[in-house]
Amino acid sequence: EFIGAFYTDWFPREGKRSGAWMNPFRNGLAEDLSTVEPRMGVVCGNLTKPIGDEPALLTHREVQTVFHEFGHLFHHLLGKVPIASMNGCSVAWDFVELPSQIMENWCWEKDLLTKIATHYQTDQAIPDELFEKMSLARNFQSAVTVMRQLSFGKMDLFMHLEGHKLEDIEQAVETAIATYRPQLNSQSPTMLSRFPHLFANPVGYAAGYYSYLWAAVLDADAFTRFQNEGLFNAKVGQEFRTCILEKGNSEPAEDLFRQFMGRDPDPTALLNRIGYAQ
Repeated sequence: EFIGAFYTDWFPREGKRSGAWMNPFRNGLAEDLSTVEPRMGVVCGNLTKPIGDEPALLTHREVQTVFHEFGHLFHHLLGKVPIASMNGCSVAWDFVELPSQIMENWCWEKDLLTKIATHYQTDQAIPDELFEKMSLARNFQSAVTVMRQLSFGKMDLFMHLEGHKLEDIEQAVETAIATYRPQLNSQSPTMLSRFPHLFANPVGYAAGYYSYLWAAVLDADAFTRFQNEGLFNAKVGQEFRTCILEKGNSEPAEDLFRQFMGRDPDPTALLNRIGYAQ
């Protein structure tokens, strides 16, 4: 069965914006909404370019980016909701990153890396020693990273709730997020004036920046099914497809998660992943 297709645009060029993203290209809906036809998407990035005759040699972070954006692509291509505004990635903002972020987890599993992370000349799999170093480095200063994300979420909500009535905005924000920032001899200004997520898009992360960490709770928890039942378990994969990817926004996000996990989200998996529970 032909489900859909996609284009890719992986490398940087002049005039191209930074970052990586997936855009729906064709929604695949019949005019009378009676059938769901093959869809099309485009995945873009700014990955390391090939040099001369050698192939592009990606960093591990870039590999995660590829997996992440393909999660969004799967969400788009596999959706079965006949109403475009409720299909694919058109879900609650704090649920949209679950299909993408869960994909990144496989990039930290040795069973997968031995299949894809091979030397481009010798075909040798990634050495055990290097994998161990990567795993240990993964959570270096993870507490600082989490507190930074919490401070951004706090800053975002504070500005949307209180920003309109503040005279000294920078000082007010500094006070609001003080407990999230490390105590230093000299404190740099907050990133308020260079934080485009806050107001750059009226339907984007504005008043929703917290969703980065919430989506991490969801993806870490959902991935435990694959860890417990098999990283490449077809049954679990099919259930993730039917419970999450195919449903779009046709049912409440919390109900879709319960259908897949059989319970409410549990933050323990995220705490384990970032080294807090050890």
